[in-house]
Amino acid sequence: MDVLLQRQPNGTLSCPRSSDQILLSEPLRSHSFAELGEEIRKLKNGGIELISVRRQQVLRLGRERLQHMLCLSGIQVGAVGYAGGFTGTLGPGFEQAVSDTRRAIELAAELNAKAVVVLPGARGLHTWNHAGRTIRHGLERCLDDALRFRVDIQIPLNSVIGRCNDVFEPQSMSPLDWISEFDSHRIKGMMVLRGRSPWFKLPDCWKRCFLNGGMLRLSRRCREQEGRQKVISHIIRQLSQTSRSSNRLVTGSR
Repeated sequence: MDVLLQRQPNGTLSCPRSSDQILLSEPLRSHSFAELGEEIRKLKNGGIELISVRRQQVLRLGRERLQHMLCLSGIQVGAVGYAGGFTGTLGPGFEQAVSDTRRAIELAAELNAKAVVVLPGARGLHTWNHAGRTIRHGLERCLDDALRFRVDIQIPLNSVIGRCNDVFEPQSMSPLDWISEFDSHRIKGMMVLRGRSPWFKLPDCWKRCFLNGGMLRLSRRCREQEGRQKVISHIIRQLSQTSRSSNRLVTGSR
């Protein structure tokens, strides 16, 4: 399940004060078109308005048929995954990863999705500088498509597929600061929450990541052990505390 911040009517993001300002996106689990109708009905009855899909699912279900079912239900696609792997640690080479990511962005646009999840790839046998330049070059070649189709690129800051070869850890700065250096409103960081008490395993910058439009993805184990409502309550409470602390600092400096 993905957790996102609801945009204000003017398009901006602000610190949430209630769960109404939090968007939830459920992963689509159907493996066949026969299962799809029943799953969408259950999601709609549960008040879910966003789903995340894997590209393999779209191919298996059929893009046009999936679009038709989603249109009838009013459910939208939050994120499409996965693409990327620019450093080669996920198998494909650089040019193949760039082409694949551009196709994923186009598919996300066809589904009217908000974002595509792009795995940068790990450092592997590259030096840190070369790996960073390679990923940057790959993303820059895909950014025009993301801007043209108005699709966000969500880059995981910790492993999203449970392996260590899908994310890049910069040597001299935090992953979120590295993402910020792209200076594009279409490139955002995302983080994965795993297991019980997942917050202890996340850097404190998860708050900045979330407030900047990044997703928080709950693993199935996290959702079962921690609970959806507990996670949402923690997000709101922590962000509210941070906001109050910032306001006190500003007031005290006057």
